[in-house]
Amino acid sequence: MFAVEGSTDVEVNGFLMKNAQNVFVDIGSNSERVKFLNMDLTAISKSSYPPKNTDGFDIGASKYTTLSNIFIQNEDDCVAFKAGCDQVTITDITCQGSHGLSVGSLGKTNTDTVANVYVRNATMKGATKAAGIKIYPGGPDHGTAVVRNVTWDGIIVDNCGAAFEFDACYNEDESYCEQHPSTAQVSEIYVKNFSGKTSTKYAPTTGHVYCPVEGKNCDVEFTNWTVKSGTGAGQFLCENISSDVLGITCKAP
Repeated sequence: MFAVEGSTDVEVNGFLMKNAQNVFVDIGSNSERVKFLNMDLTAISKSSYPPKNTDGFDIGASKYTTLSNIFIQNEDDCVAFKAGCDQVTITDITCQGSHGLSVGSLGKTNTDTVANVYVRNATMKGATKAAGIKIYPGGPDHGTAVVRNVTWDGIIVDNCGAAFEFDACYNEDESYCEQHPSTAQVSEIYVKNFSGKTSTKYAPTTGHVYCPVEGKNCDVEFTNWTVKSGTGAGQFLCENISSDVLGITCKAP
């Protein structure tokens, strides 16, 4: 619906956008210093079919993107941090019924990089997940990814399927991923001050971090995680990373 490509010093303020046929806002082609302020984006189906592929913001190859005071109601990613995005700041965003604030998907066929993303004060209502990272596995069919210095801070989880998910086996089956684990480098990932409650969809599980390998290439840290499941006290699942490293108690799936 609205594309910003190869542009610098762009500010969009106070727009109401409704029922995009695809992505609402696409930022890329090496744009710099793009701001979207006080925006209202809604995609609501009038039939039994959900409005698919209606990402709120897809942020690709760009630097210094700012989103502030944003409301999005849709049925796909609220904000997707795509390959090439760098220096993104998001403050005061509400997402209704989305797929969350998502890094990726990355590494489908190339080496994809996302770096220096900061999200603060987000309310996530009825999302499939509030936030997360999606990376393809390795092997001859796929590429790899570098994800560095990404922070979600102050996220309210309201009836979401999961509060946080990190998957490095995106869009492939388990046997393929066991043979071809991702070679992605994921570092300085900070999940801070998540509160609220998930739905009963995966209860009692509130989320998971599935690292492809153990060690420095999967550096994820949780601080002040108080999310409960829809049935009461929650559990968190982890693979190839320990509770001590992750910062919260977790168990193998």
